[in-house]
Amino acid sequence: MRKFSLITYGCKLNQADSEIIYGILSEKFQPSSEDEADFVVINSCGVIEKTQRKIERKIQVLKKKHKKIILAGCLPLISEKIMKQVDGVIGPQNVLEIQEVVNQVFEGRKPVYLNKTPIDKAKLCSLKMRTPFTTTAIIPISEGCLGECAYCATKFARGKLYSFSQDSILKEIKMALLEGFKEIHLTSQDIACFGLDRGKYELPELLQKIIEIPGNFWVRIGMGNPQHFKKILNPLLSLYDSPKIYKYLHIPVQSGSDRVLKDMKRGYKTKDFLEIIEAFKKRFPDLMLVTDIIVGYPTETKDDFKKTVDLIKEVSPRIVNITKFSKREKTEASLLKDLPDRIKTERSRFLNRICLKIKEEDSKRFVGREEKVLVIRRGKNNTFLARPIHFRAIILKNAKIGKFLRVKIKKAKPNYLIGEIVQPNS
Repeated sequence: MRKFSLITYGCKLNQADSEIIYGILSEKFQPSSEDEADFVVINSCGVIEKTQRKIERKIQVLKKKHKKIILAGCLPLISEKIMKQVDGVIGPQNVLEIQEVVNQVFEGRKPVYLNKTPIDKAKLCSLKMRTPFTTTAIIPISEGCLGECAYCATKFARGKLYSFSQDSILKEIKMALLEGFKEIHLTSQDIACFGLDRGKYELPELLQKIIEIPGNFWVRIGMGNPQHFKKILNPLLSLYDSPKIYKYLHIPVQSGSDRVLKDMKRGYKTKDFLEIIEAFKKRFPDLMLVTDIIVGYPTETKDDFKKTVDLIKEVSPRIVNITKFSKREKTEASLLKDLPDRIKTERSRFLNRICLKIKEEDSKRFVGREEKVLVIRRGKNNTFLARPIHFRAIILKNAKIGKFLRVKIKKAKPNYLIGEIVQPNS
């Protein structure tokens, strides 16, 4: 039996695809380490050039080890040159054909499967191979988006919004719960616009059905863009009242300058972002706010960057995913004159320092508090990662994955809290 290894780059959506790929391959091939594998599947991400370079370096390392390489994910649909470096290619919509791709590779052919017709991946629940080392099930609810961002290359790979059926999603969640999973991560490129390809916003309706499912489990809602979250703000706030919904909000702003947002073709203004944040923080004081920032966009001036810094200081996100602008092939922004790397690096470092201070202050306020937590997975040095309903990471000792516990926060670090078990729950 041939052996395989699977490497995943990128977001939760890629991780969900990897679960499907892993499950299908495991039916016929044996999972193994990278060194022992006969072939390696790289599930790629094409969001930024830095990741592409990292993947290209990995391909060269694998070639020197004489491994057969199959490139999956978004990158083949964004960069044609990388396709020449591997033995087989499969796009995000072709995951069901991964075994056929492997067979053709070992027959000496070079298969390229890049069909762009969307498929309902929520129907593939029986094919997924969930890891026993965590209590988290990643559930994709849609693929593609409705955005026309000037810098984004992912749209070339994932296409327009395709929302999966609610029945399939609910079936997937129920199956995961029956398997013993206690944490559900709903993921998508833009979760807030779920259902719009069918004519209406369906996320509130879907969430209502999810929280009505019997059982003791928690749900994390994935990333959504401001222009769509704004349209469902009131019903979303009410749904977040549920004890099953993490008080976690991932809403990317990308820039604090309306002028730059217009250049990016983001489809909203900073006031829309601020309106959403204000409403959520007023209702949920412990909200785990996550946002994304692109520094060094080609049209970003010093004043634009200052507006971004001021915005971050105002809303104090717990996590800020900072990305230095990176030109991607075929995008509108790739035609613009790039800023020097020195400026991008300076701005990135400056903003990172501010974000670190915000995290430090946020962590301190939880010391001494008792929290109900869910133990998610093993951590480093015989510890366990747990999360309370506000999703901040809490490190514990002597815990059991999948259990709800009561803990007391003893110490605060910028990126996590250290807790002590007070009372086991369930």
